[in-house]
Amino acid sequence: MDENLKASRSLLSYKDSILSKYLLYLISIPAFIIVLLVSVYAYKQVRELVDANNWVIHSYQVIQATDKILYGVIDTESHQRGYLISGDPQFLESIQFHTKDINQTFDTLLQLTKDNPLQSERITRFIDLVNNRLQIIQQVIKVKMRTKLNSPETMVLFHKGQDVSNELKALGNEIQAIELVILKERNLMVINSAHKTNLIIIIGSIVSLSGLILAFLIGNYELSRSRKAEQHRLSTEIQLKSILESASDMIAAVNSDRQFIIFNEAYHREFRRIFTKSVSIGMPLEDASSHVNDSNRDLWDLWEKSLSGEEFVKSIELEVNKERHIYEITSSLIINGTNQIKGAVHIIRNTTKMVEEQDKLKEMNRNLNLGLQALKDKNEQITLLVELSDILLACGTQEELHKVVTQYCQRALNFTDGFLYVMHPSKNYFERVASWGNPTSQEISFPPEHCWAIRLGHIHTVSPAHNDLICEHVKIAAGKQIWSHCVPLMAQNDIFGLLYLEIKEDKAVLYSNDHMLLITAFSELTALAYANVRLRENLRYQSIRDPLTGLYNRRYLEDFLFKQIHQAERAKLPIAVLMLDLDHFKRINDTFGHDAGDIILKEVGKILQDDIRVEDMASRYGGEEFVIVLFNADAKSIKPRAEKIRRAISMLKVKYGTQYVGPITISIGISSFPEHGRTLVELIEAADKALYFAKNNGRNQVILYSDFMAKKEEVNVKNDKEK
Repeated sequence: MDENLKASRSLLSYKDSILSKYLLYLISIPAFIIVLLVSVYAYKQVRELVDANNWVIHSYQVIQATDKILYGVIDTESHQRGYLISGDPQFLESIQFHTKDINQTFDTLLQLTKDNPLQSERITRFIDLVNNRLQIIQQVIKVKMRTKLNSPETMVLFHKGQDVSNELKALGNEIQAIELVILKERNLMVINSAHKTNLIIIIGSIVSLSGLILAFLIGNYELSRSRKAEQHRLSTEIQLKSILESASDMIAAVNSDRQFIIFNEAYHREFRRIFTKSVSIGMPLEDASSHVNDSNRDLWDLWEKSLSGEEFVKSIELEVNKERHIYEITSSLIINGTNQIKGAVHIIRNTTKMVEEQDKLKEMNRNLNLGLQALKDKNEQITLLVELSDILLACGTQEELHKVVTQYCQRALNFTDGFLYVMHPSKNYFERVASWGNPTSQEISFPPEHCWAIRLGHIHTVSPAHNDLICEHVKIAAGKQIWSHCVPLMAQNDIFGLLYLEIKEDKAVLYSNDHMLLITAFSELTALAYANVRLRENLRYQSIRDPLTGLYNRRYLEDFLFKQIHQAERAKLPIAVLMLDLDHFKRINDTFGHDAGDIILKEVGKILQDDIRVEDMASRYGGEEFVIVLFNADAKSIKPRAEKIRRAISMLKVKYGTQYVGPITISIGISSFPEHGRTLVELIEAADKALYFAKNNGRNQVILYSDFMAKKEEVNVKNDKEK
């Protein structure tokens, strides 16, 4: 009887609880909705008020910008009148300042009125009128500057400016009037919206507040009535929330006595497959241990530990039915409302496929990264080769090429150490011009036959696996293993140099055919660059040198002397010009033949080249004539040097066939900058006159142009006396 009464009371309490809950929902939800709607509406109205206020500010900004432009135009006109009356340039600076300020205000005004097409059109016309008025002001100022202020043109400009000003002010007033109308409408809209908002907020607040108060009273009643039943439900609710049913994971729970209280089908199936034992509700965990064998003992120990009241997450790998399986075991405690441990929840997840897929993804990602890195390296290599090609084409000398090739070997061929050799012009030996890294010691120079790459005509490789043919120029210590390449720099069927490359020990493992292709491309670009520079140097040498004597030719002489004259003018230093001519050279050609004459010219060229300084220049002027330019040397101090040259040539013994050619003498004329001339023509002409004076007065002598002029003056005085 008591049990039935308790059951009836429990049923009534449950019904009352359900009724109170629905009543609470029925009151509180509409109240919250009303509060939410009122809040949203209030927020919306506040935003509208803010927007309306912004539009009011916007209208004031348009009016202010218009006034600023009008006042700016008035100030500009005022300063124009001040300038026209006084002519003071300070008014022009003020006009420029106001004009700049007006132009800056144009952008602001256009930006403010872009939302109103009609007003924007008025602003555009307004700006055009302002620009027109400013242009008329500038035109009047220009007329004033020409001192033609009273001309008819000025009067026309004054009348035109007055008309534009009137039209401008009228349009500005129209714009401001329209903005004032808009401003009035917006203010009215703000006031109406504010009244409406106040009314709605007051009504909504009263209704929602009443509903919330009623809901609070009902909730408080329900809370006090259900407090006794809460503790009983709390323990059951915690257990139900702790047990998660999953289709893929294996889930089980045991109580404090280590008896199974719940498990899913996946757990039951996997447990039987691993331990060959079925589980059941209420079965102690120890009953399953009798079927554990040595192969799955580790898994059982971890399994048992996870159900012993410890929280952890661990993974284990084992072989089941000759198949690899990976399990992730998670354990969590079951705790009641008084923080007492009532058991443990056991979750087992077979992560074999997931781990295998992750391993595959990692491998794919690693391969992808390697591919991307290889692609990136190739792009960098191509970029470096293109950059190298451009720089090599810009090199003008072999010294520049040595420096560029060395730097780019360190960048593009950073997996190597090595040397750069170039072929000597005699083709007899290679000489080392550069190195990078820390390569094995090599000969500084060696003949071509010491390198297998030169003899074979292609790259010669020495590796730890193939080290039989080692070039003679390579010096390897006993027992040392290297990986090296001798790369001939060949272009246009000619050899210009050699790249000796050693693969670094830490890079040898990653060395591949791509690196070999890079070396080949690098060497081809380098060889072509050396061929081009060698060709340019030969062409330049042929264009400025006399092919017979090796001295500079006449064209180079004129360019050189022209530059030296300008340099001497800036530095205020003297220049001496020596013109030399072999005596009786035609007789030598007629007597011994032109071949003998060519031998004499070559020997004279050697004497001249050996006798001058680095900053001086000797050239063959034409035929048997030579010119020497000596920088920072005046005519008097250079005469002893000229005498030395003359004596050296007079002592020259040239044997042609079985007989000696001679005697060989030379006449020299000297002129000096700036004493005897300030231009190339004047200096050459002065030296030439001194030379021919020497030729006409005994030959085999040195004559200064000043001595020639002095003797000429003596002759003129003597002739005057005889007359």
